[in-house]
Amino acid sequence: MSEAVTTNTYTHESAPTKRYRITFTTSGPLAHISVLDLGRVWERSLRRAGIPLRYSQGFNPRPKIQFASPLPTGCGGAAEWLDIWLETPWEPADIAAALKGKTPDALAVIQVNAVPESDPALSEQLIATETLVLLREIDLKSVETAVTALLKETTLLRPKRGRRRDKTYDLRPLIKTLEVETAEAPWTAKLFMRLVAQHGATGRPDEVLAALGFKDTPRRCTRTRLILGPQEDK
Repeated sequence: MSEAVTTNTYTHESAPTKRYRITFTTSGPLAHISVLDLGRVWERSLRRAGIPLRYSQGFNPRPKIQFASPLPTGCGGAAEWLDIWLETPWEPADIAAALKGKTPDALAVIQVNAVPESDPALSEQLIATETLVLLREIDLKSVETAVTALLKETTLLRPKRGRRRDKTYDLRPLIKTLEVETAEAPWTAKLFMRLVAQHGATGRPDEVLAALGFKDTPRRCTRTRLILGPQEDK
């Protein structure tokens, strides 16, 4: 497991924050669980670490934790974010130390930061994601041809998920960047995607692969970056 690096980017002596942002990675089996199950993994890990989470009020109290965005099923994460709220202020370094050895092997804490409690929810600040997809059992030239053809399209209608599969949406404006490079064996091609990730307009890597004609191509998917706000969209 990676050693956690901690920084405290927010201090306010008169009103110390009780909100903290954990940067973490997921891999292996955790790439195939839902965001609800990942939330349960985090709840167990934080309880085992003895970290005093703040809970909601009411008949079914829930710990106050928020992910930036659900990981697409089948994708690992190289720099995911989870915000947690505590009952009492902690030093970020103490949170990282408490979590050491308390998370599954496929989940590694990279960094812990203090965050102002007044900041908007991560989901409200998120504007884009970046994903790396490794493909195999396909030649590089066919991937390059498919990417070139897709980028020439002005519209890519795809069926909506869930109960509204008779409806469509346009995937093309959700694809900000799509690039292909050769990959090291056993993989044959790398796809780099930057996709819009905003409320009501989120591009999904599996939809891009389906639009390219690679829905069933063996692959490994890793979300490498979450982008907040226009100031970081560089």
